Amino acid sequence: METKSDPKDVELEALIIRHIREMGSHIHVQVKAGVVSLTGTANEFETKRAITTMVHEIAGVLKVVNNIRVARVSDGAFENYT
Repeated sequence: METKSDPKDVELEALIIRHIREMGSHIHVQVKAGVVSLTGTANEFETKRAITTMVHEIAGVLKVVNNIRVARVSDGAFENYT
């Protein structure tokens, strides 16, 4: 059985994605009942923090679950850490 998304969540998700893209990042966003889940990899910790802060400030966001990892360059290879 397919569950239908709340139109408010769909609209909020689209708004958040647009803002994140404007920041030059590509983070996966999912919204359910005002709870925003963020996953993916940011290039720097400051980017992760800026995205999280921006999402918290959007009207309609009740909670942010931040699972964004930060990639760092070490010896020419990317390593993920949280």
